[in-house]
Amino acid sequence: MPANERQLHLGVNLHGAGGHSAAWRWPGTNPNAFQDIGHYVQGARVAERGLLDAVFLADRPAIPWDITRQPPTNGLEPTLVLTVIARETSHIGLIGTASTTYNEPFNLARRFQSLDVISQGRAAWNAVTTSDAATVASFGGAEQGRAQRYARAESFVDVVLGLWDSWPREAVIADPVSGLFCDTERLRPVQAGREHFNVTGVLTHPGSPQGRPVLVQAGGSDEGLRLAARNADAVFSAAGDLDTALREARRLRSLARELGREYAPRILPGLVTFIGGTEAEALARKARLDELLDPDNALRALAGRIQVPASKLTLDAPIPLHLLPPFESLTSSIGHHRTIDRLARAGLTVRQILASVQGGGHRVLAGTPEQIAADIAAWFEAGAVDGFNLMPDALADGLPAFVDHVVPLLQRQGLFRTEYRSDTLRGHLGLPQPHPAPELADTLG
Repeated sequence: MPANERQLHLGVNLHGAGGHSAAWRWPGTNPNAFQDIGHYVQGARVAERGLLDAVFLADRPAIPWDITRQPPTNGLEPTLVLTVIARETSHIGLIGTASTTYNEPFNLARRFQSLDVISQGRAAWNAVTTSDAATVASFGGAEQGRAQRYARAESFVDVVLGLWDSWPREAVIADPVSGLFCDTERLRPVQAGREHFNVTGVLTHPGSPQGRPVLVQAGGSDEGLRLAARNADAVFSAAGDLDTALREARRLRSLARELGREYAPRILPGLVTFIGGTEAEALARKARLDELLDPDNALRALAGRIQVPASKLTLDAPIPLHLLPPFESLTSSIGHHRTIDRLARAGLTVRQILASVQGGGHRVLAGTPEQIAADIAAWFEAGAVDGFNLMPDALADGLPAFVDHVVPLLQRQGLFRTEYRSDTLRGHLGLPQPHPAPELADTLG
């Protein structure tokens, strides 16, 4: 798309009570937001009022930390939540996370295709691999190395794409006069024998007006980058500074071209926002939320993320650099680790790093609506991103503040839509209709 025709894309992560770990304690917030369907529906309605592309649900099917003083991020199963949201909204896209490590392709393909049909073409699957110990234990499995997880993920995604393409809408004739229901010559059944999976047949129903669900990928490793460049329509990334974001965007777009893609995935890093009427108000808001953090719990969470024993860290001292593991040895998110690594090497204390990496290592931005709009525009116009997956500090008032005060500024600059011009998520994102996956399809004889 020519630079002068690009439009900014904005989604919002309905991240429990908000993008800040202490949001559940913020005045006006429901402390049980993580399991309150009304909370999710309200967030989606506000996002749709702001004409955002999509709502996004992260997921971890386990309790990964001590919940004595910190609730889980999301407790409810994402596709069920998004199905409720689909019935309460009309345009907003619906992105749900599900792991390729602890699912099976047919069930997952059916779940998301059903959501896509129910929502009339607004669904997306955020494909992730899973390595945290709590989830491994929940599923009774053994921890897998990164290469093993991503080898399975590539085959998994191939099978899901094939299943989504297996029953084209045009195959349904449904003619009561002739008695012909389906032209089976148009079915494209997945064939058995793929690596890791032995799946044969077609899905249980055809797809939606957008063809098939949008495929999103989240992962900053080389393996994740390749999976995104090969298959993804959009990437939920972590980028702490503009230079890194530009470098990673060029890598992804270049690899997509090398792999013969017609278009590069939309790049949508996370952005945690603190909005105030003045910069001082925004910084004071952030400081008040930071004060609500349980420091010991936050320290343990950070230690787990960078795979360092919590006993080796001191809140008011820098992270000893010799403790930082090399990227290639990590089982946790490399994108998040890059942010923490950069801050540690800049000499920040653990307490300062904790205040800078709310939202799991995503970029933190505090300021007035004008400052936040200008920053978003600068990253977009530099070509580092196609938009952002917003993570407002506390959803209860942080998301309305963005919708009511930042979105209008972006609209005045001509960067963001003033009305929905599509009924599907693929249309919101400016993505073409998908081609079938020929390597996984055949025709019934």
